[in-house]
Amino acid sequence: MASAASVTSLADEVNCPICQGTLREPVTIDCGHNFCRICLTRYLEIPSPDPEEPPTCPLCKEPFRPGSFRPNWQLASVVENIERLKLVSRLDIEEEDICPEHGEKVYFFCEDDEIQLCVVCREAWEHRAHTVRFLEDAAGPYREQIQKCLECLRKEREEIQGIQSRENRRIQVLLTQVATKKQKVISEFAHLSQFLEEQQSILLAQLERLDGDILKHRDEFDVLVTGEICRFTTLIEELEEKKERPARELLMDIRSTLIRCETRRCRKPEAVSPELGQRIRDFPQQALPLRKEMKTFLEKLCFELDYEPAHISLDPWTSHPKLLLSEDHQQARFSYKWQKSPDSPQRFDRATCVLAHGGFTGGRHTWVWDSDHCQPSSPPSPPGTEVAVR
Repeated sequence: MASAASVTSLADEVNCPICQGTLREPVTIDCGHNFCRICLTRYLEIPSPDPEEPPTCPLCKEPFRPGSFRPNWQLASVVENIERLKLVSRLDIEEEDICPEHGEKVYFFCEDDEIQLCVVCREAWEHRAHTVRFLEDAAGPYREQIQKCLECLRKEREEIQGIQSRENRRIQVLLTQVATKKQKVISEFAHLSQFLEEQQSILLAQLERLDGDILKHRDEFDVLVTGEICRFTTLIEELEEKKERPARELLMDIRSTLIRCETRRCRKPEAVSPELGQRIRDFPQQALPLRKEMKTFLEKLCFELDYEPAHISLDPWTSHPKLLLSEDHQQARFSYKWQKSPDSPQRFDRATCVLAHGGFTGGRHTWVWDSDHCQPSSPPSPPGTEVAVR
């Protein structure tokens, strides 16, 4: 069944532009607009400033011939159906207040059975012992209950909205902290990367120098060893030849030959000099700056990333009398009213401050300030605060 609103909307679409009422015997003129027949006839009876000019449409001002308008039977059928829908809609509304059993108007409400009653229903035996009230009287307490429920629901909604706002601020603080740490990590790694490139160039250059020195020593060693081998080879060949000679020739200059063999000096060269060997052994010391820098980098990186929230609470014995602390001692609100606080030597009486306690003694910790709870005249607090305790 069409609703009253939709029927009214349809009825507005079939109104006559002249009388603003529902179209009666609708007719259509040359421009396509529709009017009541009697409204258009009366419109044509109005004298025109120029009798020679044809009449114009009341809506679009297009000229049309007086005898050219024709009945719009299809639109008339639509108007008739809309009128029927309007009638049915009014009847439905009226029937809502009628008792479906007796056809009488409903006036009462049975609180025991929670149903609406007409006069006949009220006198029925099953409702005589029940509490029956007029509709408006019965609706009053329910309206009050609904109002209480609304107040509770609105309060809970405000609490949820407050939690949402607080958690959104907390998330924003965390996102800011993560973004800051991201930049720090990028900066530290960029610094480390530059340092590693520099150290790589330095160490490779030193290794290149060592490589050149080793090759130079190898060439010098090869020349020296080759000379010694040639000298010994010549002496060996001379002795082998001397040994194969006859006794007379063998004994000639034998003493000088033996003296040359006995007094020979074999030079034993070293491929790597002690100084070069020491340089090679000392090379790992060149990497000490790299080790120190890597250690510093890891300490700084862990210091920047490794932190945990600080579990602190506000000390009620130090709070200024104009500060209202929450029950969990996690929040403080400024109040223009001076609170009755017990005397304490630790309490602030001039500066509107409060100390925290039960926190931490070392490490890296963070906590969040909620600036909505600050005194209006106090400077704005940052959205998040990080503190490192060493």
